[in-house]
Amino acid sequence: MFTVQLHRAHATPVASGHPWVFAQAVHRVVGGKPQAGDEVLVVDPQDKPLGRGFWSPDSAIVVRLLTRQPEVPLDAAFFGKRVREALATRKQLDLPNADTTGYRLIHAEGDGLAGLIVDVYGDVLVAQFLTQGMARRRAEVVAALREALSPRAIVTAGGGAAQAREGITEESQVLFGETPSVLRFKERGLSFEIPWGSAQKTGYYFDQREHRAEVERLARGREVLDACSYVGGFSLAAGRGGAKSVHALDSSQAAVDQGAEFARALGFSQVRFERADVRSELERLRSEGATYDLVIFDPPKLVPTAKHLEKGRRAYRKLNAHAISLVRPGGTLVTCSCSAAMNETEFLRMLAFASHDAGRELCVLRVGRQSPDHPLLPGFSEGSYLKTVFAIVR
Repeated sequence: MFTVQLHRAHATPVASGHPWVFAQAVHRVVGGKPQAGDEVLVVDPQDKPLGRGFWSPDSAIVVRLLTRQPEVPLDAAFFGKRVREALATRKQLDLPNADTTGYRLIHAEGDGLAGLIVDVYGDVLVAQFLTQGMARRRAEVVAALREALSPRAIVTAGGGAAQAREGITEESQVLFGETPSVLRFKERGLSFEIPWGSAQKTGYYFDQREHRAEVERLARGREVLDACSYVGGFSLAAGRGGAKSVHALDSSQAAVDQGAEFARALGFSQVRFERADVRSELERLRSEGATYDLVIFDPPKLVPTAKHLEKGRRAYRKLNAHAISLVRPGGTLVTCSCSAAMNETEFLRMLAFASHDAGRELCVLRVGRQSPDHPLLPGFSEGSYLKTVFAIVR
């Protein structure tokens, strides 16, 4: 066992519940030189144990704690227990149920398995291994998932920049069963079949489930713009809610085609999908004087890390000014950020500037966060990544 001792000035956040140990917090490593993914014990300057995690020397976050119990090894029994606990939590949330069979089962730090994401699509599980420690323990993870859920297949999805920061380069692969042709699941009674080869992230964005339900309630009789629609989670909700028209925009032709197929299958003739560069399309629509009763803007992550905050803030401001300008007086804006590096205060401040740029006023009704199957640790503000603002535009 390698021991990571922290500097006096950096031990308090970890001792208070933050699960990350940054490189600058490390005073010394005792027991040799751990390799990427090795299990380590983290201690404070007085050698009081703070927990166990995996070593990530290529990352700014060199340890992510998985347990605060120093005597508990991170072995197969540990993974089995964590998966069972996560499943029990979802059952308390009534997931899955007759109307919803797609949900997040493992949400990294929130479920005590930092570096691991697992989403459920009916009888298929899609996992992301985001740290070297988790990547080395695929066998234990797969065994725990098979025992707890008996899935038909378990596949991996690429983790993009998060994996790259850990020095992980891998393509999607099958860990158990056969490669699924589609991911089949239901959300709030709407049936989806997303081709596995064209899926983004793990396949779908379950974190907006409650917000899609709210859009459905708001949509009746309204003309709706859904910018960055992907396969139409918000668009289809608006269509079922009785929207007069829905104009869905996305840069992915595969997503647009799939969304249009869903709309046809559901008989939502008022929902129209169009491939477009949303950044330039919002500006074009604004210049042409187009307006809508309800505008939804759910862009990809524009602030991947804290060092990108200023650039991302400018991009959010410009794009949200366009989106605000497209809302008719008295209409509703639903605008989102999945960038953890831009917190809620920063996001609302940006919206204040964007509304000024648009010459409009915003009245914020509420700020929503990710669905409850994406749980948070109270001492880990970075875990609260999603901000979905519902606002009246005047």
